[in-house]
Amino acid sequence: MAAASLREPKQHRSRRTLQRITEAGLDLITELGIEGTTVHGVVEKAESSVGSFYARFQGKGDFLTYLDERIWEIAERRWVELTTKPAWRQRSVEQVITNLAHVYAELELVHRDARDALALTLRGPDADFSIPALQFRARVRTDFRLLLLERGNTIVHPTPKLAIGMVCSTLEAATGLLEPPELKDLCSALAAHLLGGRKEPKAPG
Repeated sequence: MAAASLREPKQHRSRRTLQRITEAGLDLITELGIEGTTVHGVVEKAESSVGSFYARFQGKGDFLTYLDERIWEIAERRWVELTTKPAWRQRSVEQVITNLAHVYAELELVHRDARDALALTLRGPDADFSIPALQFRARVRTDFRLLLLERGNTIVHPTPKLAIGMVCSTLEAATGLLEPPELKDLCSALAAHLLGGRKEPKAPG
């Protein structure tokens, strides 16, 4: 079965087996690298069997391709969990920007070592993002824009959509590079850019 065609199993036991195999693979890649990660090592760590592995994957290469996609599914699920909480609706523009910056920073750490190792092995040192990675980033940008556009009545920038797009792009590019104090200053500056330098009332939380 090719990784691209692998779907979430319907049975709970099968889902748990696949989850354990996935987690074991990501952990071993982080610890040992791609070369040091073997099928036998994965199934041993997952407390599964070689038969269970090959019932889902054609081999190690197929498994690596699956993990490369699965990482971004995990990140997207986490993104949705964090940004669909009702409390987001009561937050101010600056709070939304600051909170989303922290979400970006958290997502940057999701299986980062394994993610980088997989990208290098599957696409090479100078390759672009994978399709799942691009889809995830597009989802984040779209949701981020919508969260800010919902507060359009407090944004005084003459071209709100353009300004919000700039805020999203800046945070996406800078979040993984800045220390917390610098990130806080950046969030304040981006909020001021949207609000015309004025302060807005802060919502609870």
